[in-house]
Amino acid sequence: WQYMARENEQNAINIFHCTWSAPSFTFNDGKPTLYFAGGDGILYGYDTLPDSTQPATTPLALNRVWRFDFDPDAPKTNVHLYHQNRRTGPSNFYGMPVINEQTMFIAGGGDLWWGKTKAWLKSIRISRGGNVSQEALNWSFPLERHVMSTPAVTDECVMIADCGKNIYCLDAQNGLELWRHAAKGEFWASPYVADGKVYIGSRRGDFMIFKADRQKEHLATIDMGAPISATSAAANGRLYVATMMELYCLESNIE
Repeated sequence: WQYMARENEQNAINIFHCTWSAPSFTFNDGKPTLYFAGGDGILYGYDTLPDSTQPATTPLALNRVWRFDFDPDAPKTNVHLYHQNRRTGPSNFYGMPVINEQTMFIAGGGDLWWGKTKAWLKSIRISRGGNVSQEALNWSFPLERHVMSTPAVTDECVMIADCGKNIYCLDAQNGLELWRHAAKGEFWASPYVADGKVYIGSRRGDFMIFKADRQKEHLATIDMGAPISATSAAANGRLYVATMMELYCLESNIE
């Protein structure tokens, strides 16, 4: 392995708590592009390195091709003046951006431990257009309070869960709420869509299954006996669910 390149935003001083989000990769205008939700509340897009790039003595700087301010009303400097302020302050991200064609779905808002409670799920048009304005925003949906989740996206719907103990299903095109489910525990895990169903576990230990549809259909709730912070995963007809105590492998016995 060779350390080849890094972003060069030099924004550490403006990061309120930490950089939590993982990057997403897609092709934009036929060019491979890396999109990243920064700990400073800014969304970034970078060129990837050409295959012919040779290792350098020091890592190269990734070329930034896109930038979007997720929370334009939030402070961007002297951010630590807002420590433990639950009403106002900077935003950041825990989940990662999800990209469907030319649209990014991303949830963010105030820091769970240190910051404001406000949070949103937003739909944003991605491009390679440099420092884009809020005109790239398709829609913004306010959540009840802090959000840790990565959204799950289908052709018609986008699902998200928050620390207000809600699961939401929105219209992916316009952000209108199609349904919500009030749970008994807050969510750190992300909704996961597989086999036409939505799976998600709460910090209370309830593992819930819904139909992945515009109409709400709650199929089951399973008490897993311990808090769930991780997102479930499916493979080879089986579903894997991790609690804070154990890892479970579930499969249907229906022929």
